[in-house]
Amino acid sequence: MGGLASLYTSGEILFSPPLLVRAVIENCAHAVWVLGEEGESAEDRLARCYLEERKSAEEAKKNSGYMHGKTHMSYSDAAEDYKTIQRETLARFPDTTMESLGRYELHGQNLPRLEDVVKDMYALAEAAGGAITQEQASGIYGYLSNMTHPTLYPARQRRGWYSDPEHGHRVAYLQADIGSTEKEARAALAAFYNALTYTTSYFGWPTVILDDLETRIEAVIPTFFR
Repeated sequence: MGGLASLYTSGEILFSPPLLVRAVIENCAHAVWVLGEEGESAEDRLARCYLEERKSAEEAKKNSGYMHGKTHMSYSDAAEDYKTIQRETLARFPDTTMESLGRYELHGQNLPRLEDVVKDMYALAEAAGGAITQEQASGIYGYLSNMTHPTLYPARQRRGWYSDPEHGHRVAYLQADIGSTEKEARAALAAFYNALTYTTSYFGWPTVILDDLETRIEAVIPTFFR
């Protein structure tokens, strides 16, 4: 979110913001997934935490091996961390098998794909009165992913042309209007607001920070909550 603020302040609004918006949405979606819905057991929530920790340790081990080789100290440390979280997981949930962990399944919980966890977050928001459907969420996430990857159409959509009288031919330029910029900002802000609301409610924190955020959002985007 701080990175987005820096880009918006400097006027860099063409290609960089969607990368950060996607990162914000993914992280917020995983936070909402871990906390889960009201009425779920603490065991289910704990299982989701272990799945996140195991996936993180697995990625650290894998990438350290690729970057430094398996004889490097960083790989040894990452491998030991992975073994530790593996042992802790099996000790906490003794009915778990290595096969189910290999499928990212634990205590009836499944680590979702990135797109699925984002869709689930928007489904919860829709159930609470949000205006974005799961199908629309797939489109939003897909577009942000396309802006992150070397996909051609997002750049072409932002391409304009003008006739260059000096050289006698048309010249391409990139443009971004305030409407598209605000939509991207709304997407990141909505995900962050939802995650912060869930976290505040889960811990039973005072809503002072959340209330202040709502006031600031209303001042800048009056239609945000409508």
